[in-house]
Amino acid sequence: CETLPKNMDALGGSTPSFQPESVLSDWSSQANIEIQDIYTDLKDGISLMQLLELLSGEALPRPNRGKMRVHFLENNSKAITFLKSKQVQVKVIGPENIVDGDRTLILGLIWIIILRFQISSIKLDKEEFGGRADVLFANEALLLWCQHKTASYSNVNVKDFSKSWSDGLAFNALIHAHRPDLIHYSSLRQDQPIKNLNNAFDVAEKELGISKLLDAEDVAVPYPDERSIMTYVSLYYHYFSRLKQGQTIQKRLNKVSALAMIEAGSILLYEQMVSDLLKWIKQKVTELDDRHFPNTLQEMWLLMANFKTFRTVEKPPKYQEKGMIEAHLFNIRTKQRANNQRPYLPPEGRMLQDVEKHWIILEKAEHSRGKALQKEMLRLERLEQLAQRFLKKAALRESYLEDMKKVIGKQDFWPESVDRMEAASKKLEAIVADVLPRRERFTALDEMATVISQGNYHGKDQIMQNLLRDIDAITEELKELQVLTPPTWHTACTATTVSS
Repeated sequence: CETLPKNMDALGGSTPSFQPESVLSDWSSQANIEIQDIYTDLKDGISLMQLLELLSGEALPRPNRGKMRVHFLENNSKAITFLKSKQVQVKVIGPENIVDGDRTLILGLIWIIILRFQISSIKLDKEEFGGRADVLFANEALLLWCQHKTASYSNVNVKDFSKSWSDGLAFNALIHAHRPDLIHYSSLRQDQPIKNLNNAFDVAEKELGISKLLDAEDVAVPYPDERSIMTYVSLYYHYFSRLKQGQTIQKRLNKVSALAMIEAGSILLYEQMVSDLLKWIKQKVTELDDRHFPNTLQEMWLLMANFKTFRTVEKPPKYQEKGMIEAHLFNIRTKQRANNQRPYLPPEGRMLQDVEKHWIILEKAEHSRGKALQKEMLRLERLEQLAQRFLKKAALRESYLEDMKKVIGKQDFWPESVDRMEAASKKLEAIVADVLPRRERFTALDEMATVISQGNYHGKDQIMQNLLRDIDAITEELKELQVLTPPTWHTACTATTVSS
């Protein structure tokens, strides 16, 4: 809606209520230009050129600082030429009209400038107003905007920029539509136009910073000046348009901020996931590298069961977690590329290759643990078998010793006759001949016990006690037999013969 209003070159017909001084005052204050009386202060053309530079944002030719009429005409001519370059039709007014202070034409010129730089810049939102936003003249677009914003308010029916505003309700409705906190609309009465108008003008000036261009008494008439109201309402439009743009920018900033927070949260989650997984891996590697195994088959079977649980229950979810970490990092980088951001690079020690490196260490530790458990299990099984053999053989040796004690106890090795002595001697020799070879068997038991003890068999203390008891028993038995064997027997036989 860059299109200017129709008949904007019709400069005449200005009504006394049109007061552009306030608008010029706003503009001039931005450019540090002092304008007290527009009919005399614009005379030299310098202030007019400075205003046009401010409003257009473009540089005009350098003004002539001379104080003669010819210099004033030159400057005003430059200003009018600039307006014509902006497709502003200025057919009636010339430089001499401004220099001479022609009130009607100067007022018309100011109105043209207001239309061009204050009203024609109005652009309706296509999403809100549709395709017609592009084909309306500026004043039509402004009117449509007012109608749209006040449509839901009671006693407000905006059809023009004149009598539709005389009761002041439309001004209050516009403010309330954008800032409901500033206007108590339900308390307003249509039969109190002056009160309504002053309420809107005061709130707009104090709360919104919109200059009070109009007097309530000039508006509260059957047909208030259209140009004045259009100019004043355009200030509302520009203010609320900037407010909306600010809100839109804020929403975008909030969105960007939210995305940044989400991204930061995603990065934090990635790093936490990596840290947790690496911590678990290091803990498990330490456990898997431990070779302090128990010395019982029952406890070893429990270790084997725990190892199987690790491989089949505990480890698989961690492998899935490893894959989730890779996918999470991929998603972070994909979103960053979509937003033209630099891809996230994980810190040292939390990269994917770090995770992969430690996972390989875990796999090796697991393999080594499995082999060590199998080897230790076989060793304990062999040791258990050896211990059982030892106990069986030791029991046989102990039974034999008990039998020999009974045999020896039943014999009379000190008979009264020589014949009986010789018979007893032969029996004793037979016993000794049977006992002596069995000493080597006890030596074999000693060797078995040594292997069992060195293998850290859980019952090694009991086995060593059994072994020592058996060795002591066979030693005592041999000593006892040695006492009874020749030359003792030879001496005994000789004594028996002599006594006979």
